Amino acid sequence: MYLLNGGAPFTKDKKTGRVRDRTGEEVTLYPAAREALHELATSKEWQGSLVCYASRCHETDWAHTCMDLLDVGDGLNVASCFNAGGVFQSGSKQGHFQVLASQHGVDFEDMIFFDNERWNITEVAKMGVTCVYTPNGLKKGQFEKGLQDHASRK
Repeated sequence: MYLLNGGAPFTKDKKTGRVRDRTGEEVTLYPAAREALHELATSKEWQGSLVCYASRCHETDWAHTCMDLLDVGDGLNVASCFNAGGVFQSGSKQGHFQVLASQHGVDFEDMIFFDNERWNITEVAKMGVTCVYTPNGLKKGQFEKGLQDHASRK
């Protein structure tokens, strides 16, 4: 959420579902990210899977508010798709993943990570996590390709 320019308060239009920051700038999800989160939350294929986030967000209240306001479909919001919560803290992504592994008892080799920053991908990949570089945000096909890459490593 550090990419937001305007900040809180955030509002949601009841008719359109659009979320805006205090300056009126719309806060959106990439369509492929919305689809992936919806699939993870609703598909029987992913039942029992842990879905987490890892962020160096400095405005955690903003992030939580946006996650509560942004819809992914079928009455679900972004927050409800992360069934295992996540980590908002400063420091490295490696630190984030160490916390997640410890909290949930999941081996790094069983994790998959999507990120738009090359440095994060490089550092987390060293841990054995399957990493998918998404320099322009998650685009159509990248989620599926990441899952295929992860499966092929098993």
